[in-house]
Amino acid sequence: MPNLRLAQVPPGSQDLLADDVRLRRTVQRVWFDLAEASGYREVIPPTFEYEEVFTLAGTQLANELIRFVDRDGRLVALRADFTSAIARMAATRLRDAEPPLRLSYAGKVYRQRPEGGGHARETFQLGAELIGSAGPDADVETLRLAIGLLRALRVRDFQINLGDIRFVQPLLTGLDEEEAESLRSAIDRKDRAALADGARRYGAPAAVARALVELPELIGRGEVLLRARSLASGPEAEAAIERLRAIDALLTEEERAHVVYDLGEIRGLGYYTGMQFEVFVAGLGRAVAFGGRYDGLLARFGADRPAVGFALETDALATVLTEAL
Repeated sequence: MPNLRLAQVPPGSQDLLADDVRLRRTVQRVWFDLAEASGYREVIPPTFEYEEVFTLAGTQLANELIRFVDRDGRLVALRADFTSAIARMAATRLRDAEPPLRLSYAGKVYRQRPEGGGHARETFQLGAELIGSAGPDADVETLRLAIGLLRALRVRDFQINLGDIRFVQPLLTGLDEEEAESLRSAIDRKDRAALADGARRYGAPAAVARALVELPELIGRGEVLLRARSLASGPEAEAAIERLRAIDALLTEEERAHVVYDLGEIRGLGYYTGMQFEVFVAGLGRAVAFGGRYDGLLARFGADRPAVGFALETDALATVLTEAL
């Protein structure tokens, strides 16, 4: 009798058969045509790195790394995030290259996630990083790349939730990690009652408490930025709103139709420093793309350069593609 365990793949991994492969290759082919036409050059970071490449970024990825010790006794980890790996590459191998750097990629990422939760441990991603450009035009270029790819794949019904982490960060200043995490969770759930309760329990100043309670309602088109500006809790939050307004002014009317401003947008990765976004496609219950500005990440590898980028979940997007491709 065959070994039943060997007849299956480990939880979170997957066999990709011919049609599955065709869809993913189609997405990648369309992506690299677009990226190359936009001046982005493909790079391929290693499948595994020293674990510090991912833990140095100070993100939640540290808890999801698939680690192992190589034969020389060094602790390494499978690639859990392209952005961290490319930041390391740009700060070292490409340190003397003339900025801005426009880099694209496609491949797998590997993350250790709980068994039985339906979470993939290996997924295909593709994306781009724009390194060395600090202005809102670079943010818009990144958004346009994501929009351009979805249009090239004939995906029409999608929404970009766009925020700026600097609007939220001042609301958590002065809290210990447990208190901050409690409020972050409430912000992510858009739980107004929990935010009001947290503001009372942690003794938030009146302006901060008001902004926290209003966060779940700060979602909408460009006009919501005016309302958010009246709730800004300091210079950092004001700068966040002005940056989003500058982005809004640079977008075309057609692009703007896909954008919803969400001032409570706080994706889990901890290296974002400004604008950040998620992309949702009709028919899927989770984001298919995510990105933002991470101006401090390269400095941790020894080269202080501004940067912005995005990653798209190729596996998720492949499920909504049609035979028309």
